[in-house]
Amino acid sequence: MIFTFFPLILVCLTWWFYRKEVDALVGWRKASFLAGMVANTISAAVIISFTIHAYVVSKGTTPVDLDRIYPVFSMFGLGLLAAGLAFFGRGVSRLILIGNGLLAAVLWYFVALAASP
Repeated sequence: MIFTFFPLILVCLTWWFYRKEVDALVGWRKASFLAGMVANTISAAVIISFTIHAYVVSKGTTPVDLDRIYPVFSMFGLGLLAAGLAFFGRGVSRLILIGNGLLAAVLWYFVALAASP
């Protein structure tokens, strides 16, 4: 469960490096990279809520189909989209966001496998 917090921590690290490199990017590259960061932040926040919800549900006796409640497939795609949009960045922030988007996608894949019947 602790691994699901890594994408959110890495988004903060990406933002820290991005602030140093923002002046070297043109407008459309800034917008694309920021869209990737927003997509990754949304995916990271939803995966954290998904795993916390799954943990709470596992302690109860009522079965809940989490695959139908959460948009697992679209969040997987959002992680891959973030990795793709990260190519418009520059320097260390680009590398961190690429890895973070792929990490989010892999985490969504494993969480979906664990939650599916």
